Amino acid sequence: MGPVVSGIQIEEESLEVPLDWRGLNPKDEKEVEKRMEEEKISISYKVLKKAGSGKKSLGPLIYFQGGPGEKCPRPLGINSCKPWIKTALDLGFEVVLPDQRGVGNSSAITPSLLLKRGGAKEQAEYLKRFLARSISCDMEWIRLKKFEGQKWTSLGQSFGGFITMTSLSFFPDSFSLCFTTGGIPKIPSDIDKVYEKTYERLEEKNEKYFETFPKDRDLVCRIADRISSSSYLLPNGDKMSVERLQSLGQQFGMSTGFASVHWMMDEALEGSGLSENFLRDVWEATSNYGSELYWTLQEAIYMNGDGKKPGWEAEKLRGKLPQFSPDARPLLFTGEMNYKWRFEQDKALVPFKDAEYALEESEEWDPIFSLSQLRENPVPLYAMVYFNDMYVPREWSVETLKEIGNSHSFVTSEFEHDGIRVADAFEKILDLAVRNGDAKI
Repeated sequence: MGPVVSGIQIEEESLEVPLDWRGLNPKDEKEVEKRMEEEKISISYKVLKKAGSGKKSLGPLIYFQGGPGEKCPRPLGINSCKPWIKTALDLGFEVVLPDQRGVGNSSAITPSLLLKRGGAKEQAEYLKRFLARSISCDMEWIRLKKFEGQKWTSLGQSFGGFITMTSLSFFPDSFSLCFTTGGIPKIPSDIDKVYEKTYERLEEKNEKYFETFPKDRDLVCRIADRISSSSYLLPNGDKMSVERLQSLGQQFGMSTGFASVHWMMDEALEGSGLSENFLRDVWEATSNYGSELYWTLQEAIYMNGDGKKPGWEAEKLRGKLPQFSPDARPLLFTGEMNYKWRFEQDKALVPFKDAEYALEESEEWDPIFSLSQLRENPVPLYAMVYFNDMYVPREWSVETLKEIGNSHSFVTSEFEHDGIRVADAFEKILDLAVRNGDAKI
């Protein structure tokens, strides 16, 4: 029995899986074992239960983390964990928190490990094995080997919703009920249209920010001008650039994003230069040490085996939007867009540069969605769609849900993209499933 941490019993487990799931079905145990003889990796996961509850178990609820390339939350105690975890544990669920392959304790990808794969093309092919199709196969293997084939209840946040759609495309019989929050992608995939909408939403967020903090419109320009006219370094030696300043806008889609950025701007100027506090805060907010896959796989998550390539779509579209140029005044912040400068300026990402360029030009990808299967989806799917979502456009989420069988949407402007993390958005969407008779609690 694992440790009890402030009211939560924690079991820590791991399971070996094939690096390459192509052509395999996790139900074919002998073939899976044979493939693992070629190359295997380890998937780590935690199972949480409320200590001393005495309640009848509602079975396993697996959490698909956002990202890509982000590890699952670490449990800190029943009154200190994410609101949704407390709700799930109080109700009697066993909460399963897997680190997706390549991150956390699941055979994490490091620069030195990536270099051992060979040149840029070989590195890119290796990284393709860490996308939604492989992740969904990992979870199916865990379900069969460690949970006696019990059906999952699932909760997918952001990119976790993409994993949900992949899982329902290929393993629909493995789920009894699915929830997503801010995570329904455009299906069929169309990265061009996704970024067109995210840039539109980003411009709206910028205007809202400067309405909230009107003095910052001029202040941000002054900061940018000082960066352009002098040389500043972040604490780890990264160059401070206007592009890096703009990238702080990635926080605008979160509940505290405006305030977080404003207070950084508030401390930025010191004499005729920039303060050390500001440079430290920028580094802490924009450094990618430990989450390198987030940007490296950012555009790859939209690829669906249809012969298209990512092609630096966010970068190309920004070239047609002069208001987002680093030279523009007033200066606008950018968001969750992958740009080439990151792999030039961020020391955490520089080792991934060659692989990233190869990924962006690749046209060979595994399919991750089956629209025909999703149209016949037998599993009740409850999707919370954030009306003002800056990362996953509500327009495409709503259109996709119209195509998915047995789906129920909950469109709300009450929360930003982090509603599941800072408020109990899960409780609201769960209540809808209870009222419809799909959740028995």
